Amino acid sequence: MSMTDMKQRIATELERSFSEQGFAEQGVEALRAEADVSLRTLYRHFPSREAMIVGALEHRDATYFAWLEGGPEEGVGHVLHPLVRLRDWLCEVANTGCLFLNALAEYPDSAAIGAVVRDHKARLAEEFTRRLARVAPGRDTGDLAETLFLLHEGMTQAARFQGREKACEAALRAARAALAAEDIR
Repeated sequence: MSMTDMKQRIATELERSFSEQGFAEQGVEALRAEADVSLRTLYRHFPSREAMIVGALEHRDATYFAWLEGGPEEGVGHVLHPLVRLRDWLCEVANTGCLFLNALAEYPDSAAIGAVVRDHKARLAEEFTRRLARVAPGRDTGDLAETLFLLHEGMTQAARFQGREKACEAALRAARAALAAEDIR
């Protein structure tokens, strides 16, 4: 197994562990055991707990954006695709809130974690901007992109306490109404 493959495998296990158990619960030894590597190998790829969290978040970022790919190429379906895929994610992958915001809440003073979180959220906001530009070229859709991004974020958090179905239906209903109000069909 190449070093890159090993690092990827460890990052996958770190992401899963942090998603399921949070960031404070397990110690480095438990993380090492779950990754099924030696402590030396773990620290070679991720030399600190902060680096482990950053690695897990970077892995989640890549996984989530791959999850968002595809969908309808035109119309409202193209714009709503990230929300539809988030609904699927919450049902099939994880419904534990936003891993990025959970990490930031646990480590608010970490510049490295903060940078990964900001980058992920900026890319996600840009995803809505890009999709709106495709279906409404030449129009100022900046406010609408912000609205859709906030619905995405709210859907993630509300699903934990309101239930996935209710939160997802409400967010998609609000998104459709916002698009219709801007005459995007």
